[in-house]
Amino acid sequence: MRIRRAIGATSLSLAVVAALAGCADDPKDKAFGGGGDLPKAPSTLPTLPMPSLDPSLRPDATGGSSGLSSGGSSGGLSSGGSSGGYSSGGSSGGTGGYSAPPTYNPNANGEVVGGICKYDRNSSRMTYEVDIQNASNEQSFRYSYSVVFKVGTSASSTIATRTIATRPNSVTVNAGGKRSVNAYTTYTNNERFVYSCQILSPRKYLSR
Repeated sequence: MRIRRAIGATSLSLAVVAALAGCADDPKDKAFGGGGDLPKAPSTLPTLPMPSLDPSLRPDATGGSSGLSSGGSSGGLSSGGSSGGYSSGGSSGGTGGYSAPPTYNPNANGEVVGGICKYDRNSSRMTYEVDIQNASNEQSFRYSYSVVFKVGTSASSTIATRTIATRPNSVTVNAGGKRSVNAYTTYTNNERFVYSCQILSPRKYLSR
């Protein structure tokens, strides 16, 4: 009986030692510093898809309302511009269609012509008839001129050299039209005298 117990105890001890030796020799045992290969870390991280936002919620989305606008289409503070920044005017460019005024000779000597110069002793009035002919068939003009009334310096004078009145006038004549205008002044003289009427500085301007 004692011999069997001793053999059994010895067998148990050998089994325990063999089990411990097997654990210590296992190269894959991490607890005892085994030399097994460790799993390698991935070289790149997986790319995760970005969430898709509603274009109307993105701050740089075109066509959205980002900022305060009172006439522009997008962005910034604008009072008439098309986009962005700070603007107090339009976007760019003019309205087009501008055309230069027609060219013409402002000298109207051949279009403002004097008629009859006469004196009425009963009314003491000297009158001068002025005829104005617009030579253009396309454009209206405003004609400006002055009428100068003159008399002789004495009863024996043969030339009227003394100015007694100057009457400026301005008349608008339509294209191809004609007008007659009378200029007058008063002058009292019961003696014989010479007198004359003269047109001074006739000019024309585009009518508006």
